[in-house]
Amino acid sequence: MFIFIVLCITFVCPYRTVFAKCNITINMLGHKEAMCKYQGFTSVPMNLPPDITKLDLSFNRLTRLDSDGFYRYKYLEDLIIDHNGIRMLYSKAFHGLSLLRHLSLSKNNLDVSKSYHREVFESLQNLSVLDISRNIKTLNYSPYKIPVGGLSNLRELSIDLVLNATFGQQFKKLHNLHILKFDYCHVNYLYNTTFSEMPIHIKEFHMTTCKDFVVIEGGVLVPFPHLKLLNLTNSNIHLTQALNILHPFQKKSMDALLLRGISHPVSKQGLDSVILTPEMMKYISTICIKTLDFSDNDIILVKNKSFVQFEHPECFENVMLSANRFSLDNWAGYFFKFLYTMTNIKIIDFSYFPLRFKNPIFLDIVTKDNYTSIEKVQGHWRRKVIPITVTFPSQILFLRMTHLMAKNAFREIKTINSSLRHLEISYFETDVFPLLTFEGFNSLEHLDLSGISSVLTIGERKISVLIHLKTIILKETQLFNVLQTNTTILCFCPNIMNLDISYNYIWKIKANSFGQLLHLKQLNLSHNLFETIPDVVTTFYSIVELDLSYNQLTTIGKNILDWIDSQHKKHGSFKLYLHNNPLICSCDATKFLRWILTTKVNLDNNGNYSCWVSSRKGINYTRNVAEDFHHYFVDCDTTIWIKLGISLLVSVLSSVLCIALLYNFRWRIMFFFFRNFRRFAEKELKLTFDYDVYVSYSDDCVSFVKELQEKVEDEWGFKICFEDRDFIVGESIATERATSINRCRHIIFLVTPSIVKNEWTRFEIERAKYEKFSKNLQRIVVITRDIPLDTIPMEFSTIWKDALLIQWPVEKDAVQMAWQKLRLWFF
Repeated sequence: MFIFIVLCITFVCPYRTVFAKCNITINMLGHKEAMCKYQGFTSVPMNLPPDITKLDLSFNRLTRLDSDGFYRYKYLEDLIIDHNGIRMLYSKAFHGLSLLRHLSLSKNNLDVSKSYHREVFESLQNLSVLDISRNIKTLNYSPYKIPVGGLSNLRELSIDLVLNATFGQQFKKLHNLHILKFDYCHVNYLYNTTFSEMPIHIKEFHMTTCKDFVVIEGGVLVPFPHLKLLNLTNSNIHLTQALNILHPFQKKSMDALLLRGISHPVSKQGLDSVILTPEMMKYISTICIKTLDFSDNDIILVKNKSFVQFEHPECFENVMLSANRFSLDNWAGYFFKFLYTMTNIKIIDFSYFPLRFKNPIFLDIVTKDNYTSIEKVQGHWRRKVIPITVTFPSQILFLRMTHLMAKNAFREIKTINSSLRHLEISYFETDVFPLLTFEGFNSLEHLDLSGISSVLTIGERKISVLIHLKTIILKETQLFNVLQTNTTILCFCPNIMNLDISYNYIWKIKANSFGQLLHLKQLNLSHNLFETIPDVVTTFYSIVELDLSYNQLTTIGKNILDWIDSQHKKHGSFKLYLHNNPLICSCDATKFLRWILTTKVNLDNNGNYSCWVSSRKGINYTRNVAEDFHHYFVDCDTTIWIKLGISLLVSVLSSVLCIALLYNFRWRIMFFFFRNFRRFAEKELKLTFDYDVYVSYSDDCVSFVKELQEKVEDEWGFKICFEDRDFIVGESIATERATSINRCRHIIFLVTPSIVKNEWTRFEIERAKYEKFSKNLQRIVVITRDIPLDTIPMEFSTIWKDALLIQWPVEKDAVQMAWQKLRLWFF
């Protein structure tokens, strides 16, 4: 028994301690991995399972690596010690790690110019990847002394590039090194001899994030005759120099030239915006290139067709030219013709022209991180361009043409028997959105038409039926207009699975607006004006993800909650996004608040949203209120007892109820006689009105107009006239306003803070005065919201004697009184 207790203390207890700190998992190959991030370790933990193959000690407090510190873990293949404070590597620090293939010491305090013991890396005979980048914190002028010469199997090295870099003979011994990355650099000059000590078998050279301008001699890449990939992205090198150092690769082939964002105005060297000429392109034009990225290089002009004179256009597979400043003039026409000589082209990115856009998104072909979006543009452009029809080669798979500014630049964009999978034609600043034509078969799966206001007619004639389309993005397309009509806008893509109509100011969707989307799985309705979840959503039987964030929801009704639960049960998962809605925690939200605690649906923010607590008149969080609901709303269940008491006393109070019914309908009886009397009087006076009320309002009062419409038309049975629904499109706006006021009995002015910017309000006031003087207008009502009386425009002073004023309250009870006052004044 004593021996058993000793064994438990020795073996079981330590494992419990470690497992409480480190996350031990088993990967798909059955190997153990230890994730020990953010544990505060100051030394390597010695009580982890000895058979782990991966250890991550990032974000700890290690300042040195002692000898034999990892000897216990001889099966390690992957070791990550990033974001520590390591300054010292002792001899045999990695002793015993003969199987290690990947070692990362990034973002520490190592000094690559320091003479570490030559045995530091001696045991790492199988090491394939070494990352010691982002370690230099200050400028360093010394040569590299880090002892990497023994890493005979090293294939990839990531290291910092210091000032006046001098690489020792130890780098020459890295015979299998193929990938060299300088992720962070302090260098100002690169000489022809800088990389002369590097092995000649380098195939990939990455030098990124050089923020200071780098002066480069023309022969700097001569030591790399076998180079296949050159990546200078975001280094301040200037395109003129980058093109000049390519002369060693003339008549050769390269997988990728990534020269994005390398040109910035440098006054000291006399370098400014780029004008491409045949002389600048003389080296690169002879190279067979698969991927070429010229994006964001401040190219303002392409002279003498210099970009379309490549000797091997058939080599191109991916071409990115985005975010430059040359215009879509005749050069663009030459380029689109040149596309037909690129017989193997797959990806084209031709976006953000001709101005500098704010925060453009680029395609990273090498890292396969392809995502496209953009928000704003700076400046204006008014250059006249002759419209052209562009027919893209059938072999293209990915085409992006977003944020183009031109005058009728494209009449038509056409594909014939196309293999195109991804098409983004968004945020076009042109007079007319080009006609999209798909002739023959098509394989389009992703379509982005964001920012195109003329997308309203896509269901009628703009786009052919796309049966393979899975994703369509229609952000900022003014869909709120077409969704008020009976148009079915998505009849051209019956099989979509992902629909994004965010940022469209939509508050209502009709049942037939989208048609039958039987395969729809993801629906993004965020950044709109929904006060309730539209019923049309429940007709999408395959949906498993719904984004309703940034809307005007105050709660969710029982029917919608039941539908969401049923979708989760049917498909096994459901994601719902509700953050940034003005939710209200009250007795009316009981069902919703309790549902948050019990549902298995995946909610964003873990279902914990800020909400207005009506009983406390303050802000809290839904989970706090739901977990202690009775404390917040102790009186919510009293209605049950009230109903029981009423049912017991119904026989006694029957007569009282009859009187209450008559009293309750007194207004309707009075209104019935009043209506008939008014119609008779108007007939005698030969007055005819098409509407009862004309509503004058500004942009910040759209939601209140909707509420007014529901009250006056749906509840009171009268008809109102307002601009967004009843004005005839194409007619003079002044004529429409004057005619509409003439056809109404009454007029309501909704006075809000933005009214001072609404020039039409003054016109409507003058028209109301005229109609009142002509005795055609019976009532003028002024309703103020969120604006002091002393800031109301002076123009209203001319109608105060004839106007009835309502200062619209905030409290719920006072609002009811305001509605009653408005009803009495008019009717």
